[in-house]
Amino acid sequence: MTRDIHGLLVLFAMPAAFILIMSMALRDTFKLNVAEKVRWQYWDEDRSEASSALLKHLPAPERKVVLRERGDLDGELASGHIQMGLEVEKGYAKALADADNHHAFVTIWTEPGTPPALIGAFRAEVARALSLERMAALVNATAETPEENLSVKKLSDETLFELKFRRDRAGLGELTSVQQSVPAWLVFAMFFVVIPLSTIFIAEKQQGTLARLRSLQVSTALLLVGKVVPFYLVNMVQTGLMLLVGRYVVPRLGGDALQLDVDWLALWAVASAVSLAAIGFALAVAAIAKTTEQATTVGGVANILFGALGGVMVPKLVMPAVMQSATMLSPMAWGLTGFLDVFVRGAHLGGLLMPVGLLLAFAALCLAVAGWRIRQPE
Repeated sequence: MTRDIHGLLVLFAMPAAFILIMSMALRDTFKLNVAEKVRWQYWDEDRSEASSALLKHLPAPERKVVLRERGDLDGELASGHIQMGLEVEKGYAKALADADNHHAFVTIWTEPGTPPALIGAFRAEVARALSLERMAALVNATAETPEENLSVKKLSDETLFELKFRRDRAGLGELTSVQQSVPAWLVFAMFFVVIPLSTIFIAEKQQGTLARLRSLQVSTALLLVGKVVPFYLVNMVQTGLMLLVGRYVVPRLGGDALQLDVDWLALWAVASAVSLAAIGFALAVAAIAKTTEQATTVGGVANILFGALGGVMVPKLVMPAVMQSATMLSPMAWGLTGFLDVFVRGAHLGGLLMPVGLLLAFAALCLAVAGWRIRQPE
């Protein structure tokens, strides 16, 4: 065992890394005060003592941002810097003690894809704060208003606030388990192409097939294309099957159905970028490794760590802010972000430039490493 470095890494380094990553990622999941970990910001249009008192009852926003106009709130939500936005409309203070009010003067805006648990926790905090403020306002109002004129059914804080998603579209809204699971495990499965591809590639090296091809002056680019194209097609079939499982099999077992009312061009672009990144990584590992055992061990361990860090095993949105930033080190996180943008946020091709660009750059880098290694004499 002391001579088997790869075996030692699997037995000791990988579980140690998992303990660190998963403990940090799940840190907030086991805390009761979930609402305190919501990243949120507010826009106070009323600018009154009542609205200021309302905001003081809520957990302090983690992200200190100065909003200069109402549109800045939408921008912070769209960029993913915050998960919730609270908008207090003008007239809120007057509506507090108005029992006949039927207009919501407080709106909670949330980004599609925010976990329902966080939405519910933050909504409960807003309801509690509104109840406290409205009770105080009504107590003051009863000094001049007979109690029998106050309708109990109309004193609910529900008449003052409502929840809205940043973008309204059929099938989009709260993040469901199937919308998280299908893209997450699809990305994870695509990257495990490293095992069959490295087995084939290293067998060709050991049997002298690559040497004979090089003697026939077959270019390195053509050698790589000969591996990329067939495995790309395999990944596309894999994508189609996983989508069908999410759409038809999961609901038969009592789960939610995967909504496929999406931009299919955008979906194809993300799936293709993930596939090319996975194949490029597999070729780089296979070209550097000397044996099949080395390739499968290194590739398998790397993929598991990519998955743990990239939001596959623990959703990124429930991680603390530090761990959410760290997910950007994993190419699986880029692919998962792209898929969630398509499935949950209704993104089109133009809104996927960053995740698709990162995946393609990673694929190009890995293919360059593989090509360089292939050209080196054994």
